[in-house]
Amino acid sequence: MAGREEQRRREEGRHWLPSQGVDPAPLAELNAECLGYLCLRAAESKTMVGAPGLLSVLQEQWASMPAHAVRRLSTAPFSLFDAGFATAPRWLEHRSRGVHDLIQCAEPPFFEAAQARSITRRMLVYGWHLARSRPRAACLVFGSNIAAVESVAACSLAALEAAADRNAGTLRPRWSGQLGFWRELLIAASAGADRRLHELLLGGVQRLAAETLAAHAS
Repeated sequence: MAGREEQRRREEGRHWLPSQGVDPAPLAELNAECLGYLCLRAAESKTMVGAPGLLSVLQEQWASMPAHAVRRLSTAPFSLFDAGFATAPRWLEHRSRGVHDLIQCAEPPFFEAAQARSITRRMLVYGWHLARSRPRAACLVFGSNIAAVESVAACSLAALEAAADRNAGTLRPRWSGQLGFWRELLIAASAGADRRLHELLLGGVQRLAAETLAAHAS
């Protein structure tokens, strides 16, 4: 039974693969974990004072999102959450200079510190594997240019772990300031509106592709 369920989840995400030979399961698992945490935070919080706008403004949509909607949205063909993958060359620069200060973000955190570190570590390890095996797919999945992907591929696992500890506080939904985009994503996923959800995610792919092209040109 568990085997059939796992196979079904893999097949649900198969058509979204950015390139042949990339297993969608690890990415879907990371997306689902992050989405589930934010849904739980919104559902359990009586007040969202001090929370990021994406959570406080859309608390109702997050709190009412059912498990099947989380699963459906998690099969996005790219990481719905940004762990700073595109800034990998800067991690290496900090490491070479012996800089170990935590990287801070002006926006309030979306995740508790320990959970952010755990998710970021696994996300970077997944990105490391993808960067080594399918670098062009890694560019699209993480919205990064080839230079950053090559930097991640060249990192040791110890360096990735150190980078995850420094960058954990910056883990957040991709385009977290785009409340309209996220509202439509959450509504489409919850309503089972697959066609609309696919349109929105395709728009996300196009946006990532444009950002990647701009990063290569700069």
